[in-house]
Amino acid sequence: MDSYVIGASDELSIRVLPDPAIERTAKVRPDGKISMDLIGDVEASGRTIEQLRTEIRDRISEYRQSPEVTISLELPASTAVAVAGEVRAPKSFPLEREIHVSEAIAMAGGATDLAAASRVRVIRRTGPEVAVTYRADLDRIHEGKAATDLILKAGDLVYVPPDTMVGAGYAIRRFLYPLTVLMETIAGPILGFLIR
Repeated sequence: MDSYVIGASDELSIRVLPDPAIERTAKVRPDGKISMDLIGDVEASGRTIEQLRTEIRDRISEYRQSPEVTISLELPASTAVAVAGEVRAPKSFPLEREIHVSEAIAMAGGATDLAAASRVRVIRRTGPEVAVTYRADLDRIHEGKAATDLILKAGDLVYVPPDTMVGAGYAIRRFLYPLTVLMETIAGPILGFLIR
């Protein structure tokens, strides 16, 4: 964790001694900064935990004699990847090492029987409103042909789509749902009248 580079949305636990202790949980803002008692804003994004600890200690030493600063990473949200769609346990998790698409899907419980495993998509943001989509063929990866088994990057979304027939079934169900609710609403009072 010494080489971990802090990013926006990461959550840090910070403690400054001696007493009176300063203890706080700080979430790195989109501008890359956190706010600290006594010293105000501190640039956190792009730094290691040790670099941030050193700066906080140096700046607080103007107000406290021989401060001891400890920082721990509570939630590494800036490096999270997410796996969604037809997997057994959709989830997001921090990217702490090199992970391929197939491994991320396995960490989410694997693809369900309803998945279109040959049409897995990796959606990668390249800007605030820009994303690039890559395709991964899980069937071919399982056959040992790993050309599409991409290495994931922070912020990637792995989406396992439903098979075509399953997708059509989902679409029909979404279309019919309002009609089902309407029929239940109408039929309820009629059935109640008939039962009396």
